[in-house]
Amino acid sequence: MNNKIKMTCGGTFNWYDQWVVISIDLIEAYVEQCEISNSLAINEFERYKKQEIEEHEHGAKIFTHFRLIDGATFNAKDIMYIEFPKLNRHSTLVLIMSMFEKTLKNLCDRINVLFELNKSFKKIPKESLLSSIKTYLSEVAGLQFTHELDEQWSDLMCLQSIRNSITHNFGRFERGTNSVTDFITKNKNISLAENREIYFNHEFLKDLIPDFRAFCIGLQQSIRDKNNIT
Repeated sequence: MNNKIKMTCGGTFNWYDQWVVISIDLIEAYVEQCEISNSLAINEFERYKKQEIEEHEHGAKIFTHFRLIDGATFNAKDIMYIEFPKLNRHSTLVLIMSMFEKTLKNLCDRINVLFELNKSFKKIPKESLLSSIKTYLSEVAGLQFTHELDEQWSDLMCLQSIRNSITHNFGRFERGTNSVTDFITKNKNISLAENREIYFNHEFLKDLIPDFRAFCIGLQQSIRDKNNIT
């Protein structure tokens, strides 16, 4: 009886409150640090850049150098203002998505014990990890997904697809389902260059945080609903 009360008052029934909220707080701080790093790098570029004037018969050409960025080879300003922030934000999204996959996989393990399913989570062949996790939570564990939770899961799957483009196509969005294309089109914080490179503005990662919180709170409520816990 004591063990049952302890599990009901805490444990997996309070999965978000006890185990996830702190992780998302840390992600929020990490996202902020990502943008601070971008701003500091730009400020240092403006402070320490060096300019070289090369005169020739028909005039002169100015080269801007910064640390190891040779202005005769690269456009140093574009790299510091556009390319490096892009790579920094890409890396941050990859880490965030990896965290979510690990967190949700651990949830499957907890639910297996909580509801005595006696069926451990296993990734379904030829399906993504997130898709396999949803199948486990809905079909094996019997959690009910509200319309809102389904939409949030769909958005998470779109983010996974974008993450995969970053990881496997070096940041270029070459193909995707209609839902992923719609996700990118409707999100004002994402843009695609002519060569299909994915760019996030400074708001993109920050705006994901409340969505992550709502998504995890919805999963927690679904767990409680299965056992009629308010």
